[in-house]
Amino acid sequence: MHIEQLRTLCLALPGTSEGIKYGDQLCFMVMGKVFCSSNVKNLDKANFKVDDEIFEELCEREGIVPAPYGGAKFKWVQVTHFDGLSDAEWQHFIQQAYQLVKAKLPKKVQASLEG
Repeated sequence: MHIEQLRTLCLALPGTSEGIKYGDQLCFMVMGKVFCSSNVKNLDKANFKVDDEIFEELCEREGIVPAPYGGAKFKWVQVTHFDGLSDAEWQHFIQQAYQLVKAKLPKKVQASLEG
């Protein structure tokens, strides 16, 4: 996996857009809400939201740390090298991050993404 593959994976999800936020973060968003990001100055790392139950377990793996800048408080992880996860794991965790953020959107907006 590399940043262009991650970009393709994220943008294939319904309602996803990309943009620069927080000055230097390439963000992938569902209806404006970020579910995955990477620092534009260091595109070999990525951050994404994870399920509360697996946060600690993931952070015990080599190459995965709590996301910086308070992201860990909201159960975000940072993969410090793209080869820290297999392609199948990237697929799983990005879809999960998308679903976790999408679930916080209003029901009407969620329905529009599914239809």
